[in-house]
Amino acid sequence: MKLFLIFFFSIINLFSQSLDSVKTKNHLSITDTTKHFVNDTLTVVDSLKEKKIIKPDTLKPIYQKPFYDYSSFINRKTIDFLDYRYIGDFFEPMGLSYTRDYGFIGQPNEIMLYGVGYDGISYLEDGVLRNNRLQNLLDLNNLQSESIDSIEIIPSPRGFLYGTLNNPVSINFLTRDFISLQPYSRIKYYQGPSGEAMIDVIFNEKVYNKFNIFFDVTNRKYDTTASYTNSSFSTWQAKTQLKYFLSDKINITGTYDFVHSTVGLNGGVNIDMIPTLSPDTLYNGFLAPVNFPLRNQSYKNHFFNLRLLSNYFENSFTDLNFYYNFDYTELNQSQDSSYFKSVDKNKVYGISLRQDYHKDIFDFQLNGNYESGDLKYYSITNDNLSFFPVNYSNLSASFIASANIIDSSLTPSVFYKLLHGAGNNNIPSANGTNSGFGADLTYKNSDRVKFYIGFSFYKSGEQINYTQNYEAGFTSTFENVFADIKVFKRNNYFLPQINLPQQYPLFYSDKYNSDLLGVGANLNFSFWKIYFETQTSYYTSNNSSELLFLFPKVKFTGGIYYKDILFNENLDLKTGLVFKYTGKRSSSFGDLNAASTLDFTVAGEIQKVAMVYFTWENLLDNTYFIIPYYPMPRRGIRFGIAWELFN
Repeated sequence: MKLFLIFFFSIINLFSQSLDSVKTKNHLSITDTTKHFVNDTLTVVDSLKEKKIIKPDTLKPIYQKPFYDYSSFINRKTIDFLDYRYIGDFFEPMGLSYTRDYGFIGQPNEIMLYGVGYDGISYLEDGVLRNNRLQNLLDLNNLQSESIDSIEIIPSPRGFLYGTLNNPVSINFLTRDFISLQPYSRIKYYQGPSGEAMIDVIFNEKVYNKFNIFFDVTNRKYDTTASYTNSSFSTWQAKTQLKYFLSDKINITGTYDFVHSTVGLNGGVNIDMIPTLSPDTLYNGFLAPVNFPLRNQSYKNHFFNLRLLSNYFENSFTDLNFYYNFDYTELNQSQDSSYFKSVDKNKVYGISLRQDYHKDIFDFQLNGNYESGDLKYYSITNDNLSFFPVNYSNLSASFIASANIIDSSLTPSVFYKLLHGAGNNNIPSANGTNSGFGADLTYKNSDRVKFYIGFSFYKSGEQINYTQNYEAGFTSTFENVFADIKVFKRNNYFLPQINLPQQYPLFYSDKYNSDLLGVGANLNFSFWKIYFETQTSYYTSNNSSELLFLFPKVKFTGGIYYKDILFNENLDLKTGLVFKYTGKRSSSFGDLNAASTLDFTVAGEIQKVAMVYFTWENLLDNTYFIIPYYPMPRRGIRFGIAWELFN
């Protein structure tokens, strides 16, 4: 602790003695994903000619837009001050979020939003669906956290509109997209208990005036030698991007993403063996027996995307993507004399188009997707081989029409989607025709108050009846108070089932509650230099007395922080205590009691070029199962730094 404080204040002193980098910041622009366009102008300097006026280049970079201006956004400034390890932690500020956490670093945790998780959320990256098509899920460990600029959480009535699936919830990750006049680089490093570590390197540069290159390389690891048996994790991730400014009307971007990871899936603590051992063994990482000491999963991903952004026609915006995605997941398990291996190998080719058009008071948006895939699943046991191939194609189109009336403060909208799929096996995206429709209304009074109300009816997978979805929300922003309250109700939604030859071994899910009512509230307020943040969610099903599967009825997170600008405005500091409470839950393995933890966090931004992090997790060293039979990690310290270098 003493060494960390010496290191922390040494960095502050180093920056305060250096040139004020805030004044010499060389970014031309950083994407504001809640706006339509950023109209900064590139400049060219001819260093061979003296006493010549610099002539501006009329090229204007075109930036992506969110799907819906009234979505909920988690921006990069908020993310940078979070205590996060990976993208799944980004959702902590949202009241209706819950993580089915496996406790060990790198595990395929299930993020739940609006009461759904795996098989219910469409994860899009810059508008392109990234879900595994066979399983209809995405492990968020496989996306790079430092490449994300902001997150768009689309209101639930519109959730089914986007991508090639009719999922009830859609999340759009908007990646970093900026131009720097000089080379830009950033390094992030953190270290935690049990050999946990992460390093990330970003580089961005404008070359030859019409090109911009960006790459991001990440390595994360967790060492099993200091923790539970078979809980190790390692991943390498890389993103390379080249953006070409063809004109101020057309920009073309080529992107390649690569992921290679391995993780031990130990299945949690084997409680059947605990009675023969000391009760203290249950939460002892060195001594506790695990269910699967020899089960592991490896994953590879190659993703290519060629993207065209254009405002070629007046009052219009075009976002066209041609993409290819290759996923390879292999699971191996040996126990006693039995052996099991499964392989999930997917190749997906697709085109997505988003076309916006504005005319007078009207806004129109068309979202089209065409996709074909070759999906293969193999399972091998001691004496059996199963093969499950899927060749499919699907075509979807959604249309949204809006009117901006009463000085654009009131916006009614109607929307419709049609999805048609054809394939040789019965998976949710491969067969039949599904449709959905709905309407919503927003009211905005300047930037202070916003109301939302909407509904939709749609089919998911092989459902016979339409799922009914309703939501109402209120957001208020004032100088010292922020409030965001959402209420949603969903009827007749059932988890789509995949007809694999046997139960899929990577993940398990209980049946979702078909009728669900949820309330989420974010209430933040400040007094002097003391800042309070709270996120609360409450769910109830058609039988209000029963416990819910997969997630608790009540979840609460509350933080009390000290926030101030210190050291001659060189340090933006946020430090405090965070209390997390999870209500009683139910699962197919039995009921789980309510539990809570207390963390201490420090996050400081130094001259807007470096972030320093320190976290003391689980201060009270509480022990309990997060989910059966995965224990809450013991008390530990984690610290790190993110630094923009050589800019």
